[in-house]
Amino acid sequence: MTRRLVPGRGGRGGRLAAAALLGAAVLLVAGCTAGGDPDPSTTPTDPWAAWDAALADVDSSSARWLAVGDSLTEGQGATTVDDRWIDLTRDALRDAHPVDGVAGGVGYRPAVFATYPPDSPWASWAVERSDDARVDFTAPSLGFRALDLAPGAVVSYDVSGTDLDLWWSSGGGTFTWSVDGADPVEVDTSDAAAGVNLTTVTDLDPGPHTVTVTAEAATDVVVLHGLTQYDGDRDAGVVLLDSAHTGYTTADFTDQLAGWLEAVAAAEPDLVTITLGVNDASLSSPDEVAADYTALIGGLQSLDAPPTVVVVDEFSAGLGDTAAWQGTRDEYERALQEVVDDTGVASLSLGDALAEATGAASSSPGGTASGTGASSSGASGSDATATPAGEAATLGSLIAGDGIHPNDAGQRAIARYMTEALSR
Repeated sequence: MTRRLVPGRGGRGGRLAAAALLGAAVLLVAGCTAGGDPDPSTTPTDPWAAWDAALADVDSSSARWLAVGDSLTEGQGATTVDDRWIDLTRDALRDAHPVDGVAGGVGYRPAVFATYPPDSPWASWAVERSDDARVDFTAPSLGFRALDLAPGAVVSYDVSGTDLDLWWSSGGGTFTWSVDGADPVEVDTSDAAAGVNLTTVTDLDPGPHTVTVTAEAATDVVVLHGLTQYDGDRDAGVVLLDSAHTGYTTADFTDQLAGWLEAVAAAEPDLVTITLGVNDASLSSPDEVAADYTALIGGLQSLDAPPTVVVVDEFSAGLGDTAAWQGTRDEYERALQEVVDDTGVASLSLGDALAEATGAASSSPGGTASGTGASSSGASGSDATATPAGEAATLGSLIAGDGIHPNDAGQRAIARYMTEALSR
């Protein structure tokens, strides 16, 4: 089945309405001036409301987390895709909010990743990909990592679970999809609604499968964005959607903001984490980075169903060469904090994550992240985030051979911190 998504799943619409009613009650009790109108300066707001509501309703509607970022989110430095902090955090969140009978799939993964060897040699995860299936880092998909399938091109992926969503752009040619060699099903993208579309594959037996997508001969190019893999969690449990891109800047997202937001709306996130900025610093001043961040957050807040937005400060981690930056690390951190304050979103700090792992003092301004709900003891939960016995807790032990990106131990350290904050 091919579908054009509109914001507002059934379960989520109900919980958003409940959150709105609660907010109205708060306004009546505490946020009114003498004249009866809400006073914005005193009205309490909770940037976590959408995510908290999703977790509270996780038994009947999936809690959907969209992870936006650069290489630090895409997982550069991790030896496998499953060792990334976002995947480890997803699993730990499921442990914190279990749903009976729901194992959970890996979620959305792009048609091709943008990571690179030797530390992360898993960018191309297709088990078969013909030469005429070419990488497209311009199509406004989640994370801008698609494949352009020329006529006759074939790509196959090993997947696991009970359901799939195939993501693609309209206005192209015709493709077929097939699971485990079954009869192919045809999809005409030229006939679809404009923008991002999803083809839903359901009723698969639990377990491993191979899905093959083929662009028909004598057709236009087909743009395949990626796949969402569900294992009983389409309508319950925690779902991760990867919208990161190694090397990307905040401006790379805002340059095609309308198209990217369309993909985000189709993903229907309850939570969006944003980990961007360090790649911007050699190209943009702190004020310019703040402007791009503000535009990105404003776009997310303008969605019909606005998610919880959490800025994850990567400047505080102390990673990257600052010699070519257009400002000091402190200036970028202050500019980002001003964005957080002005937009009312929540914030976390990669500097705090690494500091907790090494026992060092926090590198974020003031020593704590804004609105985290996290404790300094680190996260508990999934064994996947646990530090193996004897693992050294020094900053060098958390960084890959390139000296910039977290290795597997660093990924676990970030996952512990993020789990503590996001499990609520």
